Amino acid sequence: MKANLRVSGMTCANCARAIELTLKKLRGVIDVRVSFELGRVWIEFNEDILNLKDIKETIESLGYGVEEKSLRDYSLPILLFCWSSGAIVMLLMFFHSHWSLAVQALLSTLVQVVGGYKFYRSVYHSLRVKTGNMDLLVSLGSTSALLYSYIAFFGLIPEEPLFETSLFLITFVRTGKFLEEKARKRATESLRKLFGLQALKVKVLKEREEEKSIYEVFVGDRIVLRSGEMVPLDSRLEEGKLYVDESMITGESMPVLKEVGDSLLSGSLVINGYGVAKVEKSFSKSYVSVLINLVEKALSEKPKIQRIADRISHYFVQGAIALSFFVFLLWFLKTGDLQKALTFSLAVMVISCPCAFGIAVPLAITVGLSRAYKKGVIVKKPEVFEKRIGVLLLDKTGTLTEGRPKVSRANIPGEHIDFAYTLALKSNHPYSVAVREYCKALGAKEVPLKQCREEVGVGVLCDEYMLGRGINGRTVLLKNGQTLGEFYFEETLREEAKEVVEFIRSKDIQVVLVSGDEERRVEKVAKSLGLENWYAGMKPEQKLDLLSELQGKGYRVGMVGDGINDAPVLGKADLSFAVGSGTDVAKFSTDVILNSGLAGLKEFFELAETVRKRIKENLLWAFGYNLLAIPIASGIFYPHLFIKPEFAGLLMALSSLSVVINSLRK
Repeated sequence: MKANLRVSGMTCANCARAIELTLKKLRGVIDVRVSFELGRVWIEFNEDILNLKDIKETIESLGYGVEEKSLRDYSLPILLFCWSSGAIVMLLMFFHSHWSLAVQALLSTLVQVVGGYKFYRSVYHSLRVKTGNMDLLVSLGSTSALLYSYIAFFGLIPEEPLFETSLFLITFVRTGKFLEEKARKRATESLRKLFGLQALKVKVLKEREEEKSIYEVFVGDRIVLRSGEMVPLDSRLEEGKLYVDESMITGESMPVLKEVGDSLLSGSLVINGYGVAKVEKSFSKSYVSVLINLVEKALSEKPKIQRIADRISHYFVQGAIALSFFVFLLWFLKTGDLQKALTFSLAVMVISCPCAFGIAVPLAITVGLSRAYKKGVIVKKPEVFEKRIGVLLLDKTGTLTEGRPKVSRANIPGEHIDFAYTLALKSNHPYSVAVREYCKALGAKEVPLKQCREEVGVGVLCDEYMLGRGINGRTVLLKNGQTLGEFYFEETLREEAKEVVEFIRSKDIQVVLVSGDEERRVEKVAKSLGLENWYAGMKPEQKLDLLSELQGKGYRVGMVGDGINDAPVLGKADLSFAVGSGTDVAKFSTDVILNSGLAGLKEFFELAETVRKRIKENLLWAFGYNLLAIPIASGIFYPHLFIKPEFAGLLMALSSLSVVINSLRK
């Protein structure tokens, strides 16, 4: 059994790791993935051994909230309390009195308890599973500063208290995390809305309107749709007119008019109008459910660079604590100044938090996936953002040309129309569909034929009849090798084809046209696109041989096809694309599905380039920040340049925020 749980309370990537490690230890768990960016847990388990209630209780025992039991968010009022306390402490530092230190001690303690509670809780649960996280460094730093201040306050050591250090450390870190959370939610807003559809309430029309869960609506039920509402299930409009936004499906945000008899895909947004639709698919089989499953799978997979970053982030906390202790010993042995040694050591501990490093890769990928889905580009594996290719093979029919060729003229006696129609029914090849529609318009009917089969690259065979490829762009109907009829076709090059091909070539990617169609038509398309390399009359196995030959020469090869007839080639390609539509996404085993058509190919390459760039920038910032900040925090440049622990906390929080903001940049 598989489950998708919404979890609250995670503060960094290591929190997600703690949940993942804990759940993996449960008997009966098959696989588990945790997304800190979306606050989601995907888990697969044996329901004969383990149940969902136990899983939820395990997560809650770690201090996190699950679904309806999610912890209520008090972040803003706590933050206001921390800042108010900080303002009072600052005033007392400038306007001294005999009770100033006592008030500072009280306020710092309250902030440590109220503002620091979430850090302590997180530390407790992370240590239970033997992992360290950002909260461990913040808790150690602020607690050490507070304890030191009390020791000095009671005169046990001849030093000045540092109550403002612990107070502002908590305040600055909470402020940074608050801003980061807001920015992160904005970055993943569209994906959160997508997952939110699972909790959508549907208005079902019986004798009167009834509100039901999306899982309680079945095929044949009639649902009511109004302006501003999401189409919850795949259905067909029976009453009214609607303007709908299908951008989640096609990437096209222009409203589409839907009238009686038109199909409605789940995930479409009703812009204007009122209608009653009949449900054609349950939620589990509707488009939006298929899309959610694809997104969940994509988000649960980690590309290689992210796995490396996670491993480094995991051990970075231990390294930060060890380095902090080393800095303390070094300064104390060198100067004998306890306060100075503690100050530098706390600054190092806090400033070297790996939080920015932990979110550098996954957040850039999550934002990339979100933007891809908005543009009608369904990315099934996030690792494709890392892939680069040198050659791209392009299929012709349905890829570079419109997917539905039409019969321009036919030379076939009336008595043979039924046979052509019957054979055409046995195939979904674009030319067979065109023949089928042409014959049906002439009133053709299906006739009984036996031993029907389709041979790829040849045609459809039934008894002694065959409908398949002829010469000079024809499809012929044969009986025992004798021609009974001929069909001639016209097909239109996609409007965006030339622009997309030129864009791909501008990226130093060699474009090769490969088609099973006859030579004359393939050559015509190749010339119109300015392509020198093209192959005609190729069967799927020949395309596969060409792909293998190119890969044998050291090229990384991509393939764009129709997702079904080209399945063997797409399966072996280094990067594969299928040009599809919203209803097709579940059929394809390609890396990327272009619901927005061929234009989606350009969108993908632009987006992949941006994602790679953001990952590099994020990692460079995370590394560079620590490389510059740790030496300054450790006091190497003291007294000319140094950082107090509370400002180290602020810089640490802002470093994570900068990664979020950078990931959001287009």
